[in-house]
Amino acid sequence: MNATDPTATGPTATDPTATATGTTATGTAATAPAADGGPGAPASAPGGDPFAPSTGAVRVFAGTGLVLLVGAFLVTVVLMLRQSFAGDGAPGPLKELAMWFLSLSGLVGLWAMCLPGDAVGHRVRRGAVFVQYALMACGPLLAAFDPS
Repeated sequence: MNATDPTATGPTATDPTATATGTTATGTAATAPAADGGPGAPASAPGGDPFAPSTGAVRVFAGTGLVLLVGAFLVTVVLMLRQSFAGDGAPGPLKELAMWFLSLSGLVGLWAMCLPGDAVGHRVRRGAVFVQYALMACGPLLAAFDPS
């Protein structure tokens, strides 16, 4: 007898306990959603925490920081060029440090965005994004306050 056959009779046709053997698609196991988030699970779990830490959100912030890094680099270059043409023909001693800060910001941002989710914890990834933004902000600030 086949459970998908509507003319089937016997214990496998309607018996909910027969679902454990995989002989029928009827019973409580076939209609209950999966509790582990698999197929059949509701889109939003009623007991889930909407404010739970999300690795995906931190990766988005890291990617946004990489996009903003291009603007910070352009601002730093414009400030250095302005100092070069306004002064003695060379920017001050902090120009190299400003470029190092921008370079390290890009590396930290790539690290925070590209590493697999189970490679580092959420707090470490979140801290790396914070460091990325701090380094990115220091680049133009060092170029702006560079004595020349």
